[in-house]
Amino acid sequence: MRLRMEAARYVDRVDYLSMSWIWPTYVDRELPLTKEQRKAIHRDAWRLWMRNRWNFLIYLTLPISYVFVLPVARDLMGRLASWAGVGGMGYKSVRAFTIFAITIAFFVLGGAVFQRFRFAPLVYRVTRRHGHDVCPKCGYWLRGLNDDVKRCPECGQERSAAL
Repeated sequence: MRLRMEAARYVDRVDYLSMSWIWPTYVDRELPLTKEQRKAIHRDAWRLWMRNRWNFLIYLTLPISYVFVLPVARDLMGRLASWAGVGGMGYKSVRAFTIFAITIAFFVLGGAVFQRFRFAPLVYRVTRRHGHDVCPKCGYWLRGLNDDVKRCPECGQERSAAL
């Protein structure tokens, strides 16, 4: 029983199953927020995200560029495999791996980068609107800092007026 409780505590702490290691929530876990407040922050951030048409258009570049890049990359990797003397099953394996690698690169990593640079600032802005003093650039909780501290200690961003 004790081992099961320790394992559950470990899973809660690491949170691998929720993919938070690649798709973080961007709301500091130390903030004194209830689950409903966290959901409200994310809901408001998504509303801001949807208001900006550029976010949707930029996000569309991932699948559109994927459609154009995949055949070219697959063909180039096939030619490289042929040039290296790989034939038969090895040739097909190289092309299949290329499809897998490009899919991961475009959708998982590309989406994570896009979310980090386009969605995270919206979450920080909404968190500030909900009354929590966080850095508008990196989301660092600026608790306990005097008013004479003019910059975020985490990223150096100039601190906005106190809430």
